[in-house]
Amino acid sequence: MYQNTFETLAIETTLSSRLPIPNEKWQEIGCFFIQSYLEQLSKTEKYVIGHIKGLIELADDGFIKLSCVSQDKPINCESHSTGGNIREGRLTFNGIVSGIDKNKNLQFFHMALARTCSVFELMTDYREALDDESLSHQSDKPCPVCHGHHQDSNESCDHHD
Repeated sequence: MYQNTFETLAIETTLSSRLPIPNEKWQEIGCFFIQSYLEQLSKTEKYVIGHIKGLIELADDGFIKLSCVSQDKPINCESHSTGGNIREGRLTFNGIVSGIDKNKNLQFFHMALARTCSVFELMTDYREALDDESLSHQSDKPCPVCHGHHQDSNESCDHHD
């Protein structure tokens, strides 16, 4: 019997605005983000959604729950907040999908987040993680000349290439 192998992507990030945003707008932002992520997924031919969930925690102890189980079904969005205007929301995202590798899934998340931030004029503290290959050129051994000691940690020696 054929079984799909599901990959999990779990990410936390903070979304912030220069101006306070009503909680209803945060709900719209969350739905837009999930929809953007789904649009990215749809560019892959043979993907299956296990579950896509999002949680936006608001500073007033309110939160917005988002979930989706299929491209064909509407995004379920539940707001549990007291109202008000908030400048920051903490987004927790969990996507369980098959037919797509983890790096591509991460790329789709990043594209959806970038689009959401652009459309709603938000900032995020999310930074894409470096892959293992980009770290492999760095040596764990300290420099034999300075032994890694500098006055300023951003300063480099003239003897380093």
